Amino acid sequence: MAKNVRMGVLGCGSIADIAHFPSIDRCEEATLTAVCDIDRAVAEAAAKRWGAGQVFTDHREMFKKSKLDAVVIATPNNGHRNEAVAAAKAGVHVIVEKPLAVTNVEAWDIVNACKQAGVKLMVGCDRRFWIHNQWAKQLIEEGVIGKLLMSRASLHEHWYNYQNHVARTKFRLDCKVAGGAAINDTGAHVIDLLTWLNGSKVKRAVGVAKRLAMPAEYTLCDDTALVLMEFDNGAYATISCNRFSPAVNQSTELCGTEGTIFTATDATNPFQSWPMAVYTSKKYTVDTLPPILKNFRWPELFWVEDIIDEHVRNRWVPICPPRSPSNYDRMTEHYLDCIINDKEPLVSGDDGARAIEVMCAALKSMDTGAWVDLPLDEEVIPPHYEPLPKED
Repeated sequence: MAKNVRMGVLGCGSIADIAHFPSIDRCEEATLTAVCDIDRAVAEAAAKRWGAGQVFTDHREMFKKSKLDAVVIATPNNGHRNEAVAAAKAGVHVIVEKPLAVTNVEAWDIVNACKQAGVKLMVGCDRRFWIHNQWAKQLIEEGVIGKLLMSRASLHEHWYNYQNHVARTKFRLDCKVAGGAAINDTGAHVIDLLTWLNGSKVKRAVGVAKRLAMPAEYTLCDDTALVLMEFDNGAYATISCNRFSPAVNQSTELCGTEGTIFTATDATNPFQSWPMAVYTSKKYTVDTLPPILKNFRWPELFWVEDIIDEHVRNRWVPICPPRSPSNYDRMTEHYLDCIINDKEPLVSGDDGARAIEVMCAALKSMDTGAWVDLPLDEEVIPPHYEPLPKED
């Protein structure tokens, strides 16, 4: 394939406008060829602003008439299954915004269709592309914090933060369309992040997802989600998400037998004033310190403190990584590299489907009152969700 990937964007709403369109525009390897939205005025405005040559209101027509190499699917959750399957059958590589789907069966339908068509599928879980999360992954793999046994990740963010200031539509509030909120919108990020950082599949899960704060006339979607996960390698993790905290709080804590790593991507606060911090009890010299720690290890007491003794003092190292390139820029560049050089995406379709299985397992556990083993052996449909008829 030539080093110019013809891209389409399906769904021209808020996440496309603030993330996908700008990232495609900044990538030399990509050309925005077509856009599609059920609202023609929205699609035409996006095409005019970002330079797309073709405008569609039906994804089937776009895949039929536009010569695309890849498409970003950034539509409401209930459409992901049919749209991604249609893209795969048209021979188009696919990025699907998280969550990959709403039910576990929908998710695996997408994965299987892409595998059968031989197209590359990636899920838009951008937290893996924040540089400090990638540094955390590197430090874990290098054994800097020993064996990772316990981890947690939270994403607490009031509905109003995004819905009142960023969102263009109200589909996220409609449980018949979205299928959930704390469990599958914000939850998609932290479940995927912890699974990746632990480097192991989830063996079983238990949890709750309920609407505790918001009135039913605002939304029927859950606004509180707590999930406990056990991995195949014996480690445990918890996720905590809500849609009622007015001050955004995102935190990831990774506890190993020889150290701890904290990262935060969405916000900072007086209690959590650095995007990343690392503590290791291992004995390092100035020469053997991992570069990530050495480059950010500023003196606390004396400018030569790290060379006075044989080993550097064990202490927290606060780290402030660069903001640019952004997580979405890095994600788009990565996906284009996968297409051009035939590589596997960092967030595979299987990863996305397994994350959906965790969400569905948590919902099922509310009925069984017990841990739910993975993979699931039946489809779990979230409360109030109304799946679209399948188009094959």
